[in-house]
Amino acid sequence: MFKVCLPCVLGAVMCAPMTTSVAFAQDEAQAAPSYVAPALYAPSWSDDGIATIAGQLTGTWTTANPIEGDVSISMAVAPVAIEGLSDTMYVESVRSNAAWEPYRQSIFQLYRYKGEIRLRTYSFATGNVSQGVYVGMWAATELFPSMTAEDLVATLDVELQATHNGFTGATPYPYPTGVAGAVEMTSSVTLDGDTLTVADRGFDADGNVVWGAQADSVITFARSTPFAQVTRRDDGMVIIDYAGDAGITPVDGDQLHVHYHGFLTDGTRFDSSYARNQPFVFEYPPKTRAITGWGIGMEGFAMGTHRKMLIPGYLAYGERGNPRANIGPDAMLFFNAFMAHIDHIEAEPETQTGETAPVVNPVDSHEGHNHD
Repeated sequence: MFKVCLPCVLGAVMCAPMTTSVAFAQDEAQAAPSYVAPALYAPSWSDDGIATIAGQLTGTWTTANPIEGDVSISMAVAPVAIEGLSDTMYVESVRSNAAWEPYRQSIFQLYRYKGEIRLRTYSFATGNVSQGVYVGMWAATELFPSMTAEDLVATLDVELQATHNGFTGATPYPYPTGVAGAVEMTSSVTLDGDTLTVADRGFDADGNVVWGAQADSVITFARSTPFAQVTRRDDGMVIIDYAGDAGITPVDGDQLHVHYHGFLTDGTRFDSSYARNQPFVFEYPPKTRAITGWGIGMEGFAMGTHRKMLIPGYLAYGERGNPRANIGPDAMLFFNAFMAHIDHIEAEPETQTGETAPVVNPVDSHEGHNHD
């Protein structure tokens, strides 16, 4: 096993009450749509050298070999806009068995120092709860939630040198750390075509290497397919789906059991079924029991799978908002949802009289999902 460390290069890629009625229930139809979905995000880089490196980093990367058992690590890198910073990218690192639940979220910034390009990594200072709004947003960067330089803490820099098909670089000096007996650490990175290699090393107070000296401390990533798929609907909703042990999908009359966190674009979590330890249970389609966008978001939502729903204001609470839940006028809502269980309604075979009788056919829920 390799040693995990925090922080390390690439944003520490390999480092170790509401009422019982849900906040998004509503009783009235939505106002006529006035929402115009934003165009896909097109970054503006400071110079051609930075643009080249950013393009080489952008995409999804997965460890060439499993890290533990059959579990691999994937990292998604995508350009985003950060107020107060230029040339920035959002980085999300996940384990293959829980891609909807990143263990690390960070920001890259490329900048010039004495004429040379450096990669600076930042950790979030927004708090664990607020970080949930950014989950999966590498797939829909045109709607990346608001973030400023004040929301970030710089961790380390890597000096980069271009190669014929990539780049290589290392930290210019050791950085403080407190991981596994080390007091400082160094990091290095090499991108060679479609292969990305990361290596880290920790030193104790006497300058001795205490982790990262062995060959297994070098982690190799290969460019891979995304670990989530995005759907941009004509009505302005955006749905991000994660692969999983997909079960049945909802049909009219089913009883759905859905767990969720609900966020505003500023990171405020306005509601959470997990906090109540009680999923939202309702008949599909929910009709007036939920906002229009929530009903749309249930379409094709398979049991045992996770999805993120980005719901524009006109499909949520419209211009009136929801003061009780501190949701303002025309507020876009982000939901990280899990279809925990479906009581599936099926028709019995025809009787001798030609009649059919509906029956509830309970389906075992998918247990073992960690949502701490």
